[in-house]
Amino acid sequence: MFAEQKMTRRKFLKYSSNTILASIVALCGLSIITTACAAPKGITEGAMIKLGSLKELRKGPLPKKVEYSATLQDGWTERETKGFVYISKNVDDELIIMSPVCTHLGCTVPFADEAQRMNNIEFFCPCHGGQYDEAGMNIGGPPPRPLDIFNPIVKGDEVYINILNVTERT
Repeated sequence: MFAEQKMTRRKFLKYSSNTILASIVALCGLSIITTACAAPKGITEGAMIKLGSLKELRKGPLPKKVEYSATLQDGWTERETKGFVYISKNVDDELIIMSPVCTHLGCTVPFADEAQRMNNIEFFCPCHGGQYDEAGMNIGGPPPRPLDIFNPIVKGDEVYINILNVTERT
């Protein structure tokens, strides 16, 4: 009835390699789908930095420097981090939380001195002469764009930022 087929070495290797290749492709596809579906949505608690109460952060004079310290969770390790952000308001009276990192080459940007402030320069990067106004907009020097910002997250009266999620402005 059935013709008996003889399994040659060549057929065996061909079937085996095809089976292994199909298994690898299936596992890779499953891994990609699992990773995409399990990716964290929104903000992870380990990246949240508490800046203070909304009422206190809105008090002037603005812009102002707000320091923070927090414990960041990275997998199984925790690390202490300290830093600061600048707080100002936009034309709609909403908080702007700015990164102090110069958009030119990544230097830390301090407040400008009094003479520079007379010329509406609020932040001045001493490394290469970057100039920013009170809203962090680049107004002189080599910075290609405004200071980056953090989106404020308000829970109750407390303001938080996700320190790992900075937004570029254009």
